[in-house]
Amino acid sequence: MIMLKVLLADDEPNVRHGVKMMIPWEELGLEVIGEAEDGDEGLSKILSLNPDIVIADVKMPGMSGIKMIEAAKKNGYGGKCLILSGYSDFTYAKEAMSLGVKGFILKPVDEDELIEALKAVRDEIHTDKKNRSAIRKGSKYMNEQLVRALLLGDDNFINQSSLSSYCYDHYDAAIISPAEDMDQDEKSVLLESVKNRLDSCSDVDILSPEFRSGITAVLFKGWKRKKILDFFAELNKDLFGKIFVTIGNTVASPEDIRISYLDADNLLKNRFMYLHQGVVTSETADDESDGDGQINDIVGKLYAYVEINDTEKLGETLENLRQALCGSSYTPERIKVLCITAVMDIKSRLTKNIGDKKTEQFINNEFIAKLGETSSLFDIIEMLKNMLCELSCTHFGRTTKSTMERVVQYIQSNYSRELRLEQLANIFGYNSAYLGKVFHQYTGENFNNYLDRIRITEAKRLLLLNEYKVYEVAEMVGYSNINYFHNKFKKYVGISPLSFKRQGNVI
Repeated sequence: MIMLKVLLADDEPNVRHGVKMMIPWEELGLEVIGEAEDGDEGLSKILSLNPDIVIADVKMPGMSGIKMIEAAKKNGYGGKCLILSGYSDFTYAKEAMSLGVKGFILKPVDEDELIEALKAVRDEIHTDKKNRSAIRKGSKYMNEQLVRALLLGDDNFINQSSLSSYCYDHYDAAIISPAEDMDQDEKSVLLESVKNRLDSCSDVDILSPEFRSGITAVLFKGWKRKKILDFFAELNKDLFGKIFVTIGNTVASPEDIRISYLDADNLLKNRFMYLHQGVVTSETADDESDGDGQINDIVGKLYAYVEINDTEKLGETLENLRQALCGSSYTPERIKVLCITAVMDIKSRLTKNIGDKKTEQFINNEFIAKLGETSSLFDIIEMLKNMLCELSCTHFGRTTKSTMERVVQYIQSNYSRELRLEQLANIFGYNSAYLGKVFHQYTGENFNNYLDRIRITEAKRLLLLNEYKVYEVAEMVGYSNINYFHNKFKKYVGISPLSFKRQGNVI
């Protein structure tokens, strides 16, 4: 049971001590969280600690107990109050009762009388909380039923009176689902994180995963399109790309909300095509093309680009393949079969030129199985690109030592900028997977660890200068997210950036 918080306000220390000792607080489900020796201190602690119950002396130096309670009420305090007094004058009791005081107890305090008063106040607080909770749950349930009816087009539940709160000039429906396979507990935690973020937004209705297994449906009321896209882009970044969001077209009336929801649902059904985008709308979905007529021709070019080690053309061809497949009528299963067939054909041709053992290290049963299990077309194309480019560069490529020296120098000069292996691969004309492998061979570290080590080393130097705040240092060394910087710093150094900074100052 949650303990209710109590504040004691009395200018007599002996009285405060006596009240604390005579009452079995824990047994009553109560705990004393603070004391005050005058009305001014009492008001300050009421507003800062927000106790459930205040026990106050009617006469205190400066502000009286009555005035203290009156001031607290004016500042929004909604708790219960009990008054202790050595005065039996009915005027005090009458004034206290007008402020909603729940008990007027004369000094010397009778233990049983105070306990009974506390029990009555405690029970009243619990009853109030239960009633408020029931009202909130009832209102929430009715609203969820209305939103469900609007999304699904259930006219039996919708009437004009129920739509009185839907007076916005436009609406957008969205569907949020996990971007990757995960167990039920992980999925629940992820969607709960999404819900918590949405709960902090205004003009948003949310339907939990109980509405439809594994997803959260959201209705944005009156939001500008860019604001919705920015919100989800930031949310997906904070959740490390673990969600996939589809957003339907904007509609102008509550009756058309179902159309927006169906738009979002259709995009979700094609998640295999668009999963890599993270957040997709009908506007940002890849343009369809005459895919069926291009696919065979595209697949035929792949082998040639592998053999001549033209990784740029190889990448472009694979991207053309992806776009053609997006525009085709092929099912995900047929697309996977087509890609696997293309890979096996390339393997067959290469085996004749470089031998079975050399191709087996790149194209083997493990790779084919992984290709078949991948749930995103974009990821399939990336797998093909990484594998074919690495294969091409390994057996048909050029030496790389001088390039690696330039790569390392570039990182050391540009660590404060946003750097990704893909960017370096593009700059130096290599496939990212191949560059990553050669980089590891050259430096003994993978790219991310190497970059983090350089950044953290510089962060330590800047922190010891004591000229910058922690968030400023994070930005200076290339970390835009302060929490991510904190975690990385603690991983490499063993303590937080602030602790490191303080230790340096002490030394």
